[in-house]
Amino acid sequence: MTSRRRNAERKVVRRPEGRETGGEGSSFFARARRLLRDRYGLLALLFVLCGVLIFATTASLQLTPTAGVEIGSTTGVSQQRVVKATRGDIYDRTGQPLAVSSTILDLSVAYAGLDSASLNAMLLDLAQMLEARGETYDDGLADHFTVGPAKFVGTDADTAVWQTDKSLFGLKAAPTGTVVSYYDKTYVKTDPYVFYRYLRETLFQIDAKYNDADAYRIMRLRYVIFKNSWAFRTGTPIQVSTDVQSTTVHFLEEQNFRFRGVLSSTESRRVYLPDAKYASHVIGYVGAISAKQYDELSAVGYSPNEIVGQTGIEAYAERYLHGVDGVEPYNVWTSAGAAGIFFSEAAGRASVSGYDVRLTLDMRLQKVAIDSLVKNIEYIKQKQDSKSKNDADSGAVVMMDVRTGEILAMASYPYYDPNDFANAGSDPAAAKRVAAYLADTKDKPMLNRAIMENYAPGSTFKPITAIAALESGTITPTTVVHDPGTVDIGGWTFHCLEYPLHGHGDLVLTRGMATSCNIFFQLIGSWTGIDQIDAWGARFGLGEYTGVDLPGEVRGIRASKEMKKRLRMNPEDQVWFPADTAQTAIGQFDNSFTILQLCRYTAALANGGYLVTPHVIKEIVRSDGSILVPETLAKTKIDVSDANLAAIRTAMKAVVTDRQGTGRAAFKGFPIAVACKTGTAETGLEDKSSSNALFICYAPADNPQVAIAQIVEKGVWGSNTAGIARDLLTAYFGLG
Repeated sequence: MTSRRRNAERKVVRRPEGRETGGEGSSFFARARRLLRDRYGLLALLFVLCGVLIFATTASLQLTPTAGVEIGSTTGVSQQRVVKATRGDIYDRTGQPLAVSSTILDLSVAYAGLDSASLNAMLLDLAQMLEARGETYDDGLADHFTVGPAKFVGTDADTAVWQTDKSLFGLKAAPTGTVVSYYDKTYVKTDPYVFYRYLRETLFQIDAKYNDADAYRIMRLRYVIFKNSWAFRTGTPIQVSTDVQSTTVHFLEEQNFRFRGVLSSTESRRVYLPDAKYASHVIGYVGAISAKQYDELSAVGYSPNEIVGQTGIEAYAERYLHGVDGVEPYNVWTSAGAAGIFFSEAAGRASVSGYDVRLTLDMRLQKVAIDSLVKNIEYIKQKQDSKSKNDADSGAVVMMDVRTGEILAMASYPYYDPNDFANAGSDPAAAKRVAAYLADTKDKPMLNRAIMENYAPGSTFKPITAIAALESGTITPTTVVHDPGTVDIGGWTFHCLEYPLHGHGDLVLTRGMATSCNIFFQLIGSWTGIDQIDAWGARFGLGEYTGVDLPGEVRGIRASKEMKKRLRMNPEDQVWFPADTAQTAIGQFDNSFTILQLCRYTAALANGGYLVTPHVIKEIVRSDGSILVPETLAKTKIDVSDANLAAIRTAMKAVVTDRQGTGRAAFKGFPIAVACKTGTAETGLEDKSSSNALFICYAPADNPQVAIAQIVEKGVWGSNTAGIARDLLTAYFGLG
């Protein structure tokens, strides 16, 4: 019954030809037609065909011995190159840019599988194209060798060193009597024509069809590649031209078959804004990484060809400013031409720009500091004074917030232009100036005199002697000390500088400070003792590192019994005498500090006895403006009596207000009360040059905000320099 029902339900379809199909007896064509009408079946068929194709291709790759060779000869070369991160910018506290990065276009040559003849032809074409468009290309060879006629640049010794460099030619000095030919690959070529043929025919295999001028064009570019042959062979593009025009890059991209292996890329170059030179010692400059720097930084991903900070903030904040390099594929046409397979240059890893650094410097004040320093030096040079040899020539000044340790100005003169270092590679005039900076051992423009040079403090040290005497109970603010004009201390005779015949007479601390009487401080110093003076100098940070966030700070020296032994070899010279204490008490003998240390100690006198940590970095900022590293404020309380500090501050105010105050003339009529101390420091060279002039101050005297310390080398009297501080305070308080 079931079977009859199935047969009855079976339909018969008759074709025009009279053939019938249906049921299990359907033909293959009918089944195929039904499959094609069924979309699911069609999809299944497509999957099967794709699988067969993949299997066939894989089998071909695995089983055909020449498959890899064939693919290599019919595709382009795809490699990866480093994308340099853009260096972070440097700003002053107000947001004024000082050091930024500008984008330039570079050209490099990458390995494209060309034989020597093809490479030479392409490089000549490239050189001629660049010259026609006014572009320059690497002249490394021209530093050692030129043609027309062939000749070496430099001495015979220079040439020998160049040719024997194992990382370059690696030649050896020829034995005496040996005739060295151009095809010899072992010995130094002392004849320039033989060397020319060695480069042309032996090393670079340049065809005889090229004239000498064209051959030299090829040599110049081949030399650049030759110097970097390992990197070139392993896929690193070698830069041959920098800062090219965009039209040149567009032309190269249109002619990519013609210039095989030539790539363009963007690079950031450090640019220092015009005002940066006024703060060059703080900002610093960048340059090629040294071997020592590479040893230190290679562990964190730096390569041997990096540009890194060399001095100043550029060096101190290098790891923040540098950023993280990226990688991207690059494609080079080979003989396969358009048949080559290339990869998207959007792949890879993007570079991460460096972080920005905002400084505590106020460039308005910084410029005032430099301008006033220069003006003051010229004034002293022209001033008629029996003690002056009119030889003032350099100096430094630091202005600091006494509450936070923020350095508002740090000027050192002479200074340099950091742009010269950035441009030295492409600008011969800049390179000449750089060479002059580095070779100048007289004016020392590269020296940050505020932190890298020690100076005898002279009378600016007297507040420390006074504190030691007060804290030890040797004197009180009202103790009377008599200055007779001449005193004997430990067998040494000392004279009053102003009144050697009769002295200042009776003095208390306030008048002793106001008149800067040497006898007063030599006496109280000798009564107090060197150990107390040394200890209080240390507590106020003199002769100690300040911890400033700049490289190159020197520690300084405090005069003491131990230091005298360390500085002198002869045992007889190591004995401490009372006269040594007397000299130390007025800031002479072995005392030698930085201007920053003097400014820091002045700030501690002003702020109630807190030793702040000076700093020039206010904050480090991400590209989105968020703060990565906030400003760090640090201070340490000095265990000193408030009453004794108040006595010192009163005495320093008297330097300006007392009728005989050494700072009275400089601040006459100034609307804000200033507390200060002048200083004249002997250098021991007074037979040849003038004494150094120093000055420290803070203001307002009754509610201190800022402290200043300064020096003019060979400036004679500390009072000569007070105008610098006045100019800075005028600018700070908006009085001018």
